[in-house]
Amino acid sequence: MSNAPEAPPIYRTMPLPAGADAAVEAVRAAAAGADPATLFWVDRSDRAQCAVTLSPDEPLRRSAQLVYVAMAALGDGLAAALPPFLVVGFDMPDKVLLNEAELGRVRVLRPADCAADAVPGWLVAAIDIGVTRYPEGSAEAADLTRTTFEDEGCMGVSAGEVSGAFARYLLSWIDRWQRDGFAPVRTSWLTYASLDREAGALRLGGRTVVGRAAGLSDGGDLLLETPDGEQAVAAAELTEAFDGAAG
Repeated sequence: MSNAPEAPPIYRTMPLPAGADAAVEAVRAAAAGADPATLFWVDRSDRAQCAVTLSPDEPLRRSAQLVYVAMAALGDGLAAALPPFLVVGFDMPDKVLLNEAELGRVRVLRPADCAADAVPGWLVAAIDIGVTRYPEGSAEAADLTRTTFEDEGCMGVSAGEVSGAFARYLLSWIDRWQRDGFAPVRTSWLTYASLDREAGALRLGGRTVVGRAAGLSDGGDLLLETPDGEQAVAAAELTEAFDGAAG
């Protein structure tokens, strides 16, 4: 099976060697002026790792809702590609679950110096999803909270298929978000979100909060139940501040 994603023609695809970080390479390219809809993908079969450069036109406080848009896109892409006995879920701030175990991550990166009321010069949406089993003897293989497609009995979906599905559904969800607002994104996220998980330490925007996700506000705030009561976390805090020259 090919590792190359079958992406819509709007994308410019950029292959990367195994071991590269697609998110970091996309950030560097975006900061240097790369065109939006450039899809960086890592040529490996054991994990689906890709990142898309985007050019937002609204302030960060709203464009950061891309966190949920990217999750909706990956959720739908996985649901379409995987057998129905595999249940896709989300655990905030960035974990993707399969049958309640951690399958990978969704990340949205932004310029480190972007204020909430400023329009980011770029955003990057990235995924890292486990396809085949972790190497025997590795720490990841011994961690029963982690999983891959192969661990869950799904052998027929390749890394390229996952990256291509994410790229396709991301386009569709961005269009819907821009046309219909946040409401359908919120509905989709709630379909996948695991809101009954135990409270834990969540790393949000450079700070750690002990709590668990309880839902989303109409404006895109993540609602947390914490020992101090309910807290609302702005979507921008769920993005990763990144210096395009770093890494």
